[in-house]
Order: sequence, then C-alpha cells, then structure tokens
Amino acid sequence: MATLGLGIIIYIVFNETVDLTGGPSGLSGIPNLSINGITFDSDLKNYYLVWVFTLLMVLFSLNLANSRIGRALRAVHDSEVAARVVGVNARLLKVQIFAVSAVFCALAGSLYAHTMTFISPASFGFTFSVELLTMVVIGGLGSIYGSFLGAALLTLLPEFLRAAHDYDIIIYGGLLMLMVIYMPGGLVRGIPELYRKLLKSKGKTALKSEGGVEHA
Repeated sequence: MATLGLGIIIYIVFNETVDLTGGPSGLSGIPNLSINGITFDSDLKNYYLVWVFTLLMVLFSLNLANSRIGRALRAVHDSEVAARVVGVNARLLKVQIFAVSAVFCALAGSLYAHTMTFISPASFGFTFSVELLTMVVIGGLGSIYGSFLGAALLTLLPEFLRAAHDYDIIIYGGLLMLMVIYMPGGLVRGIPELYRKLLKSKGKTALKSEGGVEHA
C-alpha cells in the first residue's frame, strides 16, 4: 500500500513539473535504441531485444534465488528474527534487493521508452500499478515463472473486459482479494495443490466405493 501511495505522489509530481517531464502531454521524439550500429526501429527488432533482456534477467534471478544471498532472503521472508539470530544482516539484504529491483525497473522503463518513443504520466497511473500488483499475486509471490503466468493472464484479460471498461479496476481488485484469500501462493502453487486435493478426494471416494462393494 505504501508503494501504491508513493506511485500516486510521483504521478502527481510528474503531471505538475511540465518543464521537466512535459506534464500530462509527456515526452515525445525519444530515439530508438541503437547498439553497435544496430538500430531497433521495427516491431520485430524490438521484440527480440525485449526478450533477450527478459531472458537475461530471468537467468540472473534464478541464479540469485539459488545462491547464498537467495537463501538468506528466503530466511528473512520466513522469519526475520530467526534469520538475524543465525547471522543474516536483514537490513543490508533488504537494501540490496531493493536496489536490484530498482535496476530491473530502470531497464524495463528504458526499453519501454525507446520502444514506444513516447512516455507520459498517464501510462503509469494508479490503475497500471494495481495491474502490476495483481499480475504478481495471481502468478505467485516468490515465483519467477509465476510472474510470467500472471502477466500473460492480465494481458489477455482486458480483451474480455472491454464491455466493462469502467469497472476494470473493481474486477482487478476482486481478483486480487480472491487470490489472497483462496490461493495465497498464486496459480503456480495453487493449481498443483488443487490437483493434489482432487486426486486425494477421488482416492477416498474410490476406497469408500470399494469398501461398500466388499461389504455387499
């Protein structure tokens, strides 16, 4: 909630600082990204560019999650007090992982700006922040692949919500609450757990039916 509130404050500041950010009109004429003489000025080139950066960030995230730092971060997540007792510097780790996430966001924002060649505060309003949060929660907090699943679902969902455009933020909020209540681990963990529960219930039903046949 604090992050969402800070996003609203920044949104207002960007709207008001017209000389610096262009205000509501934004900034246009941003050049396409050029690397070693290769200019990414087409949709196909930008597609490959974005996916190369995405795969590099995924590999980095997987290595980080499986490293000593990743294990320390999971320990802080489970119990910060217990992590401190075994010698984990929780405060330093939080600052470091916050800086890493800021680098990820900066790379994503830079790619977005050079791909669209235009940015404005309206593109990153409160609704967009809620969408990003919903993507992560639906896919699965703490899951790298879950973020992809959540992003795919929330990218396709607006196509089915065109008729309810004025109520899309309510629908996103409802999905967010439902996932937190019934699937706190997201779809990545929730679907396998649901599958195991179904198999278990089917097994119990089969045992009861077999017992009834033997009894008869």
